[in-house]
Amino acid sequence: MTQMETLIGRWEEIIKELSGLFEMRRGSVVEQFVETLRKDGTRTRRGPYALYSYKEKARTISQRLSDPELVETYRGQIQAFRRFQELVQEMVTLGERISEVAISDGREKKQSRSASKRTRK
Repeated sequence: MTQMETLIGRWEEIIKELSGLFEMRRGSVVEQFVETLRKDGTRTRRGPYALYSYKEKARTISQRLSDPELVETYRGQIQAFRRFQELVQEMVTLGERISEVAISDGREKKQSRSASKRTRK
């Protein structure tokens, strides 16, 4: 198998994996604790509360998640988004490598054609 065939094979694998990613979202889910000061001066800590946060137009948007099943759903969607980002980065790298191999193969073909023209004369 040539280098180009290997690269294209990986490209197609990535496309297939990307086509299976549907539910995804940016951001993170963290556990938040709330400290309160009682009238007698003691502090109490309540929580953890699940908090979903993401950036939008340079602002952080946060939303408290009260349903434990929803927390797991969000975490799975966030993980899918992170996998999406990894795959896209790999595609960029692969695209660059494919481009370099194509240029290299093109140069080799030109050189072999010019060498064969010289031998015919």
